[in-house]
Amino acid sequence: MSKLAIQIESSLPEKIVLPVEIRKLLDWLENIGMVKDFDGNLIGSLPGTPDRKTEVEFYAEHDTHLWWCFDGADINEKEISERVFIFARTGCDGSSAAFWLDEDGVQRIVHIGSGSGSDMICVLASEPIDFIKLLAVGYEEICWGEEYENSPSNSAEMNRDFKEWVKESFNVSVPSKGSELIQSPAVMWDLESRDPFCRWLSKLNEHNL
Repeated sequence: MSKLAIQIESSLPEKIVLPVEIRKLLDWLENIGMVKDFDGNLIGSLPGTPDRKTEVEFYAEHDTHLWWCFDGADINEKEISERVFIFARTGCDGSSAAFWLDEDGVQRIVHIGSGSGSDMICVLASEPIDFIKLLAVGYEEICWGEEYENSPSNSAEMNRDFKEWVKESFNVSVPSKGSELIQSPAVMWDLESRDPFCRWLSKLNEHNL
């Protein structure tokens, strides 16, 4: 197992696990030299040039409080820390992807918009491979859900090596656009949303007001 996978796995809350598919991705990134050490903090990124890859960073988050998602000051930090773990940065605005345990104890991958840029708050994938496929589609950043209805520009060149690795490693096809995986992604403060992660955060927020 790669050092980055070990670092993330050792930081996980008790009931959250590192999916096999994500571990395989982290191992591959380390094998091709895409994991860097910053004073002991390991960060992995997809291969390619700045204009031909999706900007995402994989790392172990040590401070998952999500304070920017709430109006009230008295946040139930224990519940959040036990059920949410950020493992990737999805945009330059500070948006993140995290593992989340839903109300039934099922682990999913969710998006947490920064609030100062992206406001997308939703389940990105119930299966880890779908998250990996979303990364491979070819958006410059995956934090902008409004772009999912359209195929990314320069899609033929974006994530070329990564796409091939995904197809060969998991025997899957890569969608042409994000909406094939996620339709109508929820946004912050959407009290009418049917998205389970958005509803959960809204419920916690209501209890804090």
